[in-house]
Amino acid sequence: MLHDRSDHLLQSLLENSAFRCWAEGRSAEDGAVWQKWAAEHEHGHAILRQAVEIARAVPVRDEHLTDEYIQHKINDALQAAKRQEQVGNSRKKESFFPVFLSGWNVAASLLIVAGLCLALFRIYYGHPAPKAAHTVSSANALKEVANTERPFKYVQLPDGSSVVLHRNSTLKYPPAFKGKKREVYLTGEAFFEVTKNPEQPFFVYAEELVAKVHGTSFSIKAIADEKEITVAVKTGKVSVFSERASPPLLLTCNQQATFERAHAKFVRSALKSPVLLNIPIENQEFTYSETPAAAVFDALAQAYGVNMVFDRNSLANCSITATLGDEPLENKLKWLCTILEAKYTITEDSITITGNPCN
Repeated sequence: MLHDRSDHLLQSLLENSAFRCWAEGRSAEDGAVWQKWAAEHEHGHAILRQAVEIARAVPVRDEHLTDEYIQHKINDALQAAKRQEQVGNSRKKESFFPVFLSGWNVAASLLIVAGLCLALFRIYYGHPAPKAAHTVSSANALKEVANTERPFKYVQLPDGSSVVLHRNSTLKYPPAFKGKKREVYLTGEAFFEVTKNPEQPFFVYAEELVAKVHGTSFSIKAIADEKEITVAVKTGKVSVFSERASPPLLLTCNQQATFERAHAKFVRSALKSPVLLNIPIENQEFTYSETPAAAVFDALAQAYGVNMVFDRNSLANCSITATLGDEPLENKLKWLCTILEAKYTITEDSITITGNPCN
């Protein structure tokens, strides 16, 4: 039988978000890391295989799982263990060596069920799932922003990343990005400009699709009742994958991936222009040459769906020559205000620019 040390290792894997991400197929590139882990621990490969089976059977990242669903999965695991035990008993008469192997596997399976129950109890009852809300109720809660009325709505994430949320879409994200990953959850359609941080990759969970980026601009269309989920990349690189499809796809500038839900497969295509949601920001380059400052701020207001407040008379003699590219809105504002020797203030739906007149 596996010892207490193996039990502890199994539980630690099940409660490790990085392991679950790999086991569920959301970070295939981390395979070498976990194979190394297995090689460094007693019974490591067996424990790793069993933990992967559990993680795939009960993907714990979904905060909407019900108690009934969890219990259903636990019962499935119990039944599987019983069937394996019956197979082992039927082989006892064949030879000593097969009986030994079969008994070890049955014991491991039963231990895994116990570990699964304990891990699920800790995950779901020791750490309650976040409730959707417009305000943060606790340190672990997700903030929810829903755009129900406007053509599109600007959302600034805790790391400064920009999201332009389409009508009838919802975005959930934590009050601060902690740990090794930045994770947000999208229902509907949105355009992203992600702050570059190679040490903390950015993940978007959109229905059955996951997009992983380090810093880039792209659109996602993930509507619950539609047959396809689509990602279109404007700049940079995005990896897209799904638990139901393999291998993942790496998309670059002006490429699009469509996940066909009925067939559980990705289709890649090239684009002349990465326009997916038909909103202004998708085809704007933000390149200016001696452009009046007021016109630049007007363009930003239109692209991001925000209200820009500034004194047009003060900016009458100001001009901008700059390429702002795919940087998030706040980075664009920092550069512009440095050029103009001005300051900016961001509220939920409004940005105010203040400064001295240009000579």
